[in-house]
Amino acid sequence: VGELVKESTANKDATLAAKVEVEKIQAELKGISEGAEKVLQKCESAYSAATSVGLAAAFTERSDGLSKSMWIWVGGLILSLGAGGYFGSVQLQKLLGLITQKDISNLSMSINFVMAILSIGAPVWFSWLATKQIGQRFKLSEDYAFKASVSRAYEGFRRETARFDKDMEAKLLYSALTRLDELPFRLVETENHGSPWHEL
Repeated sequence: VGELVKESTANKDATLAAKVEVEKIQAELKGISEGAEKVLQKCESAYSAATSVGLAAAFTERSDGLSKSMWIWVGGLILSLGAGGYFGSVQLQKLLGLITQKDISNLSMSINFVMAILSIGAPVWFSWLATKQIGQRFKLSEDYAFKASVSRAYEGFRRETARFDKDMEAKLLYSALTRLDELPFRLVETENHGSPWHEL
């Protein structure tokens, strides 16, 4: 019995030491778990922010590309209007010269009139095309710029709304997704006319 008492006392001491060690390890694991949870939250926040930044960058890049191409069309429009003005004035001078002549035939007058219309027609057609392109590209560029702004601002708004109300956070997500989901082609005219005559 004495031996058993000694043995059980030794086992009890070993068990108490093991219990203390287990409690110590358990406290360490709890601290590590809390740290891992914080890191996970930061990772989720960083991923969400990276997604917003990535979307914003893509939309901004598209908006900038459209803005640059719009300026090319503006340059083309200016050149076309200049060419139309030049050819128009030259042809007008020719027609005025022909009208003042007394022995001009109707055929000669008709041919010069048709040539005047043809020489002015190409710059007018290009000016019409450039004006339509500038208008569409401006609308699309503004749409992409707005989507980029929504993407950038979303994460900050989400953090603020999460502090107050979960329903408000859900409404914010729905609103942001609705804006980002809108197709840019809704701003482009469905009918494509080949020339100003077709549009008339």
